[in-house]
Amino acid sequence: MTMRGMAGNGQHRPLTGAAASAAPSGWIALSDRAGLMGALPESGVLERGTLIFEMACPLEAPTVLLDLAGSGAGGGLSLFHDAATGLALRHRQGAAVVRHMLPGALPQAPGVARVLFRWDVPAQRWSLSYERPDLDLRLSATGRDPLPLPLTDLQALCAGAATHRHPALLWFGATRAAAPPPHAPWIGLRTPIATPTGLRPAGNLRPGDMVLCGDGRVRPLRGCRQIALPSRGGYAPVLLRAPFFGNRGDLLVSADQCLQIRGTAVEYLFGEDQVLVRARHLIDHRTALVERRRAVTLTVSLDLGAPGVIASDGIALLSAQHGGQAEPPPCRILDAYEAAPLVAQMRHPGGPRAA
Repeated sequence: MTMRGMAGNGQHRPLTGAAASAAPSGWIALSDRAGLMGALPESGVLERGTLIFEMACPLEAPTVLLDLAGSGAGGGLSLFHDAATGLALRHRQGAAVVRHMLPGALPQAPGVARVLFRWDVPAQRWSLSYERPDLDLRLSATGRDPLPLPLTDLQALCAGAATHRHPALLWFGATRAAAPPPHAPWIGLRTPIATPTGLRPAGNLRPGDMVLCGDGRVRPLRGCRQIALPSRGGYAPVLLRAPFFGNRGDLLVSADQCLQIRGTAVEYLFGEDQVLVRARHLIDHRTALVERRRAVTLTVSLDLGAPGVIASDGIALLSAQHGGQAEPPPCRILDAYEAAPLVAQMRHPGGPRAA
C-alpha cells in the first residue's frame, strides 16, 4: 500500500479574492440527486475539479462526515472532522491511499461551515479549505500528487450506495471548476411571470419572449438560465407566503433575490417611491421563511440585459445579470439594517407591499 499527498501548510485569512468572486460554473453532481450532470470526460475519471461539503456546526466530537466504501476497483472516499485537530479527506484507489490533511483547531460557533477539496492531477496539486463566511474565516492547506476521482465513485456518493453520511452533513456536490457556482438571484420554475398574453411559469420562458416590467414597459428576455442547486446550508431558498407576497400562491426564490417594495412607509423611511429588498432580509418565519423541505431545487434566472424589475403575480422581481459588467439596479437595494424597520411595517394592515 502506498501513501502520498500528506498535509500542507495551514493558514488563516478572510474570504477575499478569487474565492469570493469566482466565475459561474455548473455542477457535475449534487447529493440527493440521481445521476451526473453536464459534459463528462470520456475517460470516466475527473482529473481536476472541486468537491464541496456544507455542514452544521458545532461538531464537538470527532466525526466521520462521509464514507464511501468504494464502487469498484478498491476505491473509496472519506471525510473526517475533529474540532481539535482539523480535517482529513482520505481517497483510495486500489493500493494507493492519499490522506489530505488540514491540521489545526476548527471554530465551533453555531452556523454553517463549508469544506472545499480542489484537485488537479495534471498540475500535481491539491488544496483543502474550511470556510465560515459568517465569521469571515478561511483555513486552507495545500499539497502535491492527488488522485483522480472516478465518475463511478461520484455517482455512488450522490446515490447513497454503500455510503455513511452524518446528519450534520447538509449537502455536498462536485464541479469541474475551481470553485462552486456563486450565490446569485434566482426564482422557482413555477413562479408566474407577467407577459402580454398573461401569466406564464418562469421555467417555460425562453430568450426573446416578452415580459411586463414594473414600470409598465414590455421588454424581451435576453437570457433564461436554468440550473439545479442545493437547497440546504448556504444555498437554502426563501419561501414567500401568499397573500403577503403574491396573490395566488407561495413563491420560492433565492435568498439573494431582490423584490421591489412600494408604499407610504417606503417614502417616509427612505424618501423614495420604491426600493429593493433581498429575500433574506424579509425572513420573519411567518410570511417569509427558510425552505428546507427539499434537497435540490431546479431554478431559473431571467436576464433583461439592462437591469429591470419583472412583474409577477402581485409582486415585482429584479432581473438577473448573466454576464459582462454589472450595471446598477433601477432603484436602491436596502442593507439589512435598513430593511428591518420596513419589514416590521409590512406586517401591519395597509403597510408597504412587494409590488
